[in-house]
Amino acid sequence: MSNLTLDQFNNLKNEFVEFQINEMTTEDMVSYVRDVLWNNVEKLTDVELEDEINEYDENLYEVLEDYVTDTVGSYTALQEFIHDRHANDWIES
Repeated sequence: MSNLTLDQFNNLKNEFVEFQINEMTTEDMVSYVRDVLWNNVEKLTDVELEDEINEYDENLYEVLEDYVTDTVGSYTALQEFIHDRHANDWIES
């Protein structure tokens, strides 16, 4: 058993997490985030996934469904959707 107080123990955990983050490459972080996000959606049913996507963006489900079913023009529609979502990013910066 440790001689640390609860606050010290929590600080130790926080410092360890910060240390790990500082040691990660961008690729490591992307991989980690991808794994976490995948684990969140992997367990969803089709209805739950549709709800989750619609909560993220009310138009995204339809765009992605067309894309994964290889609907004619879906690649272009997806690219336009992505462009439109980021069209005003420079304003928020």
